[in-house]
Amino acid sequence: MIIKLDKEYKLKTTLGTIKQIEETFQKSFFEVVESVGKMKVEEQLKFLFAGIKKANPDIAEKAFIDLCEDHVGMGDLIEYMEKYIYALQYPGLSEAEAQDKIEKKLKRP
Repeated sequence: MIIKLDKEYKLKTTLGTIKQIEETFQKSFFEVVESVGKMKVEEQLKFLFAGIKKANPDIAEKAFIDLCEDHVGMGDLIEYMEKYIYALQYPGLSEAEAQDKIEKKLKRP
């Protein structure tokens, strides 16, 4: 997954990132995801930062948050969060492919 700030940044969306999210928030991944809508902006940026840090180890959290404050609007943040959550659950699949996979699982007897 890619987000656009001063340049394009890749986010890593593997189990290592999920583990980092759990360590950051001291909750299970699913508990964190359930609370995303109640998170303050800075908490959402910390959630995204886990994926940024895994893919770009040289960027500091404060630098990432500053870049987001200068380049991201609220609508962008919401979109990034939605895509990121899908990507964490289904790495390598597009949002449409992930949705299709979910629908197929729901149709199973």
